[in-house]
Formats: sequence, C-alpha cells, structure tokens
Amino acid sequence: MLLYQAPTPDVTLIRGTTADEDGNISMEEEGIYGTVLNMAQAAKALPNQGKVICQVKYVARKDTIPTREVIVPAPLVDYVVVAPDAEKYHKLSGSYVYDPRLAGHVKAKKTKELEELLPAPDQIRDRIAAGRVLIEVMRTAAKLKKPLFGNLGIGIPVYVSWLAGELGLSNLLALTVEPGPIGGIALVGPDFGVAISPQALIPMPDMFTNYEGGIIDFASLGFMEIDPKGNLNPSYSSTRVSGPGGFPVISAGSPRTFFAGGFTAGKFDIDAAKGKLIIKNDGNIPKFNEKIAKIVFSGPQAVKAKKEIIYVTERAVFGLNENGLILKEIAPGIDLEKDILAKMNFKPQIADKLETMPECLFHQSLDPLKEYVDDILEEAGLL
Repeated sequence: MLLYQAPTPDVTLIRGTTADEDGNISMEEEGIYGTVLNMAQAAKALPNQGKVICQVKYVARKDTIPTREVIVPAPLVDYVVVAPDAEKYHKLSGSYVYDPRLAGHVKAKKTKELEELLPAPDQIRDRIAAGRVLIEVMRTAAKLKKPLFGNLGIGIPVYVSWLAGELGLSNLLALTVEPGPIGGIALVGPDFGVAISPQALIPMPDMFTNYEGGIIDFASLGFMEIDPKGNLNPSYSSTRVSGPGGFPVISAGSPRTFFAGGFTAGKFDIDAAKGKLIIKNDGNIPKFNEKIAKIVFSGPQAVKAKKEIIYVTERAVFGLNENGLILKEIAPGIDLEKDILAKMNFKPQIADKLETMPECLFHQSLDPLKEYVDDILEEAGLL
C-alpha cells in the first residue's frame, strides 16, 4: 500500500566484456546479464541524470561489435574503464575468470574435465536434504506428466541441480537461478548465479517475470528459522542484517515451494550408512522456534492461496495445513523425541500416519536414489 518515488543514482558502476570506441557495451564473456542495462537506465532517468561508468576487458574499434550483441548502448555510458588485470579484477564469477561453459558458448558433457566444476555438497546432511527435494520434484513431474520449470535458491536447494546432473535427470528439469541462467547445472558458494552450459541466459528482470507471474512449476528455497504457523525467516538475525533478495517474490509466485535446510545450526557431525541417518554430534542452535526474527514467508497466506508447501531437512519433512506446521516424515535410524521434538522450541502437529523418509537417501552411494527416482519416472512414462 506504500507508494514512493524511487531514487535515481548519481553514479552507477556496471561491467561488460567489450566496449567499442563509441561506448557500446557487449557481454559475450559474462556468465549473466543481470540488471546491467537497467542500472544504466536508472542513472540516466530525469530530472537529475547521473554518470555511468562501465568496466570492460577489451576495447574494440568503432562499429565492430555486432548490433545484436550490444547490451548497453553508447548513449547510456559516460566512462569506460579497462580492467588492468582481468584475472584479478574481472572474474566471471567468484572463482572463474572466463570459462566458455559458464558463458554459454560451449555445451559441456559429463567428462573428467567437467568434474572440476560440479558443485558437490561438502556435507552428507546437505545431500540428503537436496535428495529429498529432488524426489519431491520428480513426483511432481510424474504427476504433471511433463518436464518442470523451476527455481533454486542459494544454499542446499542449489544442490538439486548437481544431483539432477549426477543422476542423468537434467533433461526433465529447466532449473533457474535469479541472475538469469536457465537450465544447465547451477554453481554454488562464491559462484552462485552462474551455471554450467545453460540452455539460455536472460536478464534478471525477465527472469523475475517467471517468478512473479507464476510461470515456474516449483521453487526450492533455503531457510534459517521456522515457527509453528509455518512462517519462515530465510536470512535475518539480530547480529547480521541480510536482505531477503528475491525470496518473497519467488515464494509468493511459485505454486509449490520445497524449502530445504539443516534441522539445526551450529557445529555438527552427521553421516548416513545402510539406509539410516547417523547423528554423531548435533548442532546446538535450534531453527524451529516459537517466534522468529522476521516473517519473510507467511504460512497462513500460503494455505489461503492453496499453495503446495513442504519443509525438508536431513531428518524430518514437514507439511503445512490450516493449523500450521505438521511433521509428516522422519529419517530412519533416529528417535522422534530425542532427535526431533527435543531440538524444537515448540511441538508441531504430528501426522496420524508418520512416515519414514525414503531409505535410498541414507547411503554413501547415489545408486539407491537413482533407482528410486527412475521407478517414479518409469511408472509415469517419463523414462
């Protein structure tokens, strides 16, 4: 209900790959388009037009950049700065200077050369949670009888992309991350935002149209805190202020959201073997709390809008109904009271028929998970 005049910047700093002598900017070696054009436009909006400074790797002669490759036209650019050391100051992502597989120039195949890029999770805990999300995604594909268009958030959810690649399921998923890649295998950590061999790269505002418009089939997003009503705080704490990013838009626009995170925070030592979860040392910070610092996703509103919502952890899966959070599955090999309820600051509803999470998740090998997912898809005629 709040209407305000958006401020226009006095100075905008953007980057591209090449500038010609007129100041036209191309982005052929970048991993995303992001909001580069929009930022330049914001600076040039009246009444007080600001300056646009663009960093590039190369300078080309006048009229040598093909017309269709110009992303920011010259009238929007005041100054061009050539990066003095591209390897240090003009990386494509946090770890890579330029890689044709990340810039969309080469379609990578599953080879040893590709293995160095694949973002495997460091912790078995994260792989279990991502695997349970993947199962839910494949069940949705089977129900809808079609490949799915989805979004993956930072953290555990982005490992769904890695798992899909490892299990040969990428052809059934067009997975996106906010900055613009569609398809491929999304990278994580300092490289989050780019993907290996994406099908397409589009500007970030156009990507958000897919979210705001309810065009995607699902989203998987991370969480930091959850309360009894299913409300969720993804990032804010009293000691670290972090904005919500695209989280509210994506979770509001998606018809179904599979939240994923660790059950507790803090130092932990969690393993799995022979179809069971093994908690050697648990995190000492609860994430299921009576009150949470900020409500960025509203459980009651999601129920009212009839959205499909689940909350996935390595040891428990919760659903959402008109009364709030409901425990529906627990991991094999753990104790309900000791390992789940005692680690929550409220008691959730518990399903009449409490199920066991699929045992295929709790092995060192991915083979049982592949077999489980293949059975789902084969029964639906998608294999």
